[in-house]
Amino acid sequence: MVINFLPPPLHRFLGLAALVTSMLVACPVAAAPPSRASIAPTDEGGLLLGGEGLLTPEPAAAIGLVDEAPASDPLDGVLSSVIGEPLPDGFSESIVSPEPSPMDGLLADEMPEEVSSGGWFGTGQYYGSAELVFLNRGRNYRKVIGYDSELLTLTPLERYLILRSKQGTFTTDSLPYNVSPGARITVGEYLGRDYLDRDRSVEVTYYGGFSFYQNDGWNAVISPQSQSYLVTPLSNATPGFTGAQQYLTTSSSNFNSIEANFKLHRRLGRDKMMMVPNGEWARHAERGWLPAILVGARLANYNEAFSFSSRAYSTPVEKFSGDYLIQTQNWLLGLNLGGELISRNEFFYWGLRGRAAPAISFAGTQQQMNARNNGYQQPTAVPAQGTPLPPDGDPRLPFPEGTEIWKMAAQQIGPGFLGDLTCLTGWNMTPNSSIQVGYDILWVAGVATATRQFSVNKTRYNQIDPGGQSFMMGFSLGYNQTW
Repeated sequence: MVINFLPPPLHRFLGLAALVTSMLVACPVAAAPPSRASIAPTDEGGLLLGGEGLLTPEPAAAIGLVDEAPASDPLDGVLSSVIGEPLPDGFSESIVSPEPSPMDGLLADEMPEEVSSGGWFGTGQYYGSAELVFLNRGRNYRKVIGYDSELLTLTPLERYLILRSKQGTFTTDSLPYNVSPGARITVGEYLGRDYLDRDRSVEVTYYGGFSFYQNDGWNAVISPQSQSYLVTPLSNATPGFTGAQQYLTTSSSNFNSIEANFKLHRRLGRDKMMMVPNGEWARHAERGWLPAILVGARLANYNEAFSFSSRAYSTPVEKFSGDYLIQTQNWLLGLNLGGELISRNEFFYWGLRGRAAPAISFAGTQQQMNARNNGYQQPTAVPAQGTPLPPDGDPRLPFPEGTEIWKMAAQQIGPGFLGDLTCLTGWNMTPNSSIQVGYDILWVAGVATATRQFSVNKTRYNQIDPGGQSFMMGFSLGYNQTW
């Protein structure tokens, strides 16, 4: 037994040095080098170097600077002094704790999921999206097509102000259109990366299936004391409309488009390295802004129809009626320019997507009239027949009589425009799929709309006005997939 008078740190250092010295002194010279370099413990407490050299250091070789240890294991004394000996004053824990770590039993599936930009986003060669879009069409270019005959008794200024404000009158698009469901379907293929590490792809998108419809009606004031009739400002001489007691209208429109684009978009930057609870490092995508541009061609079809009918109560249509129908067809072909700006992180993304297509508009319209008045008169209706009317005091004339049946058509080529914008946000559920919601705006301009083509009095033969537009907005729900 040797009594130690040295400080504990120097004590441990000298003990380790003595162990290494004893191993080197006791090592025999091997006749041949070992076949492989490996170290493995043996039952005798020695070290097996290679497959042949067995070293069993003698206990006496250890200089008496450490506690005596059994000859079977020359490391026990050193390790016990290093591991089990307390630190100097002020420290209460050992250098190495013999207790197991609380992380040793943690399962691998409890680790945070590794989400790298290369393995989580766009891992397939093909991609597609299907969105259900609900749009509402705006009411534009409202025009007065009828009013009650009591307005004829007012002064010209009062009548003008009422017709100008459209209050108390019958107009086109008096009621809002229905919310129409449609679809936006995209299928694309990745072509690889360019020299700037940007993804290239080609895609085809169908956007449409929208069908809007409304019907409306307007009745003359009828009471036991008086009775009025309806007057249309579209034509004073056309029979079958002025003098009616009921006006009916229907309006419908539909939109469809298809486009083919080349898309170039930026990839996320370098992944960030994060340490997971088991001590390992995992790659995780770093949030970033991903701009994209696309260029291609777009073809769209926008059609409208408007009907205007008049009827008189308890009167056969063969005696008094009027039916006026307008139909328009528009094809737009243009260069499609668009882009995206998406903020993407591991699971959540949001941003904007828009497209604009200056186009050539091929517009066409057809009109037909079938109106008649065969002896239908209301001489006592307000204002009564023969009553002086302002401003000139001319008497109220009888209703126009006769029959008009005609058809006409016209075509015109001019400039047009297509544009749509989507504000979107989504969630990546798996590396190959995500869901998203969005707010959508769609604008079609430079088209022939039905309510701009009124030509009841045929002031212009084969009239067509392609200066109309249609504005739609709504929301969308979608699913994205790569494979």
